[in-house]
Amino acid sequence: MWSGSVQGQVNLVKRIVFLAMVGELAWSNVLLVLSIARPDRRHWPPPDSPSRDHRMTRIGQVIGPLTVPGLLALGIADSNSSPFSDRASTALGAILFLLGGGFALWGYLTLGVRASQGQYEGLVATGAYRHSRHPQYVGSIACFLGYAMVCKSRLTLVVWALWAAWFLLAPFAEEPWLRDRLGSAYDEYAANVPRFLGWPSSGKAVELRAPGLERNPSSPARLE
Repeated sequence: MWSGSVQGQVNLVKRIVFLAMVGELAWSNVLLVLSIARPDRRHWPPPDSPSRDHRMTRIGQVIGPLTVPGLLALGIADSNSSPFSDRASTALGAILFLLGGGFALWGYLTLGVRASQGQYEGLVATGAYRHSRHPQYVGSIACFLGYAMVCKSRLTLVVWALWAAWFLLAPFAEEPWLRDRLGSAYDEYAANVPRFLGWPSSGKAVELRAPGLERNPSSPARLE
């Protein structure tokens, strides 16, 4: 009886965490679509000046990262509920988790903490950014999917799908914003480096653009 009571509490917490994450990520996706459709009222990238949109974005930046530990907890609480039950799926999930997580971390370390949070650090075209214009997004998609497969969690797959939608849509809000601020330098970078993943078509040109644009406090942020 005690065991059943504990399992009931775990299931309740699991549902609460799942619904909270779905709500937050769904709302983030709505704001992202609005940012793409109405750049003048954007929520991502973060607005430059204090406003209602700016405050809403900052709230999202505080709440959003909490979905990552929520995802980890959900995977454990909801383990063995998905069809990914064979060893091959688990092995593939582990590979995606490690490689994706490593690629995302490489991108994060290359770009830096401030720039990853929306603070300007210039045009970064080295490290992981030689192979993807958005390595943190690419790596996170693979990493989160791999984690869901390893945990065999149905609910974590749903949360992953919402995260993946955000990661796939975000470049369409960011890249026009970057072109407005970096001009031809970003056009050259984009012509040489794929949006998601690949090998730079002209590595030398990409490397030569970065040094002259590394610091300019008057310009806004370079994102993931």
